[in-house]
Amino acid sequence: MILGPPEQLDSATLAFCATISPETPRYVPVHPAPASKPAYCFDNSVTHAEAHGGEAVYGWAIWRWPGRWFEAEHHAVWRSPAGDLLDVTPQPGEPARVLFLPDPSAPYDPTTFRPNIMAPDGHEELVREYIALVAKRGEITRPYWEPGMDVLPLFSPEDQQRIAPLDARMAELRAAMG
Repeated sequence: MILGPPEQLDSATLAFCATISPETPRYVPVHPAPASKPAYCFDNSVTHAEAHGGEAVYGWAIWRWPGRWFEAEHHAVWRSPAGDLLDVTPQPGEPARVLFLPDPSAPYDPTTFRPNIMAPDGHEELVREYIALVAKRGEITRPYWEPGMDVLPLFSPEDQQRIAPLDARMAELRAAMG
């Protein structure tokens, strides 16, 4: 799977972003702060702002698997006192930049889980099925989430039985999509 920041702000990327926030997406350089931890963008951005001034800015990191799907992940970056944006959180694959979509309507709230938002990049039926399975899996797993949780606990035996065929089909689809 090749999911990363979109290469360019083309019409498909802008259209996906417009379904989430009216703000303008922008590329933000990634320079992880020395003490920052992967997947802790909210804490990392606030801690960096406390140490260096500025503030955390909330929104979405936009990812794309070209020809397959777009994915928006709730995210935070640091705004310097001079107004520059910087992603201080280590990112998978160590990209030089991320596409960040500010969204004032989506501040960080540790009591609220914001699932990733997915949409097809094209019309391939396998992609649409995969996205539907991700949503179905989320419906099953979301009730297990609690504030501050890093990893979901083991699911009930009933939910494990419901999830197993979804996971198997998702693996088949990922293999078929390349």
